[in-house]
Amino acid sequence: MRRLISLSGAIVCALAPGGCSPSPVQPAGGERVRACLDELAAGRGGWAAFSVTYDDVHGLHGGLRLTVHGDGRVEQEAVRAPAGEPRRVPRVDLDRLVALLRELQVWEQQTPERAPAADESQARLTVRCGADEATIWEWYNDLRENRRIVRVYHLLTEIGWQPKAPQ
Repeated sequence: MRRLISLSGAIVCALAPGGCSPSPVQPAGGERVRACLDELAAGRGGWAAFSVTYDDVHGLHGGLRLTVHGDGRVEQEAVRAPAGEPRRVPRVDLDRLVALLRELQVWEQQTPERAPAADESQARLTVRCGADEATIWEWYNDLRENRRIVRVYHLLTEIGWQPKAPQ
């Protein structure tokens, strides 16, 4: 039955003038994560319970899992992927990270569900605030085009890794 409803929705979208644009979906805990980010931005939040994780690790291809915690710690796991030397993240950079997360509304899933193509993987972004978390994802091959999760990835690596020495 669920498949039939999904198929009928796809037909309606295909026949509608201009098609259908997917509406954002709020992950479980998304509204509470949004409120937490607002509190952090206003200087009233609890940084100790905050973290952001970028994860594109794939069982066959490897990848990177990079977490920046609200206390400035950086954790990473690189599997057959390049990684930098972690460093402590100062509060000013944590503020930049929260501002970007709010700008991108990372509590809303914007990529619609579909079956993956052959050899296709996802990149995920998880924002945790205490017991609340919101995870969004995009197809790895679409990261640059979407300009959403990839922006967070670039900021995480900029603030979480030691700068490379000039060559």
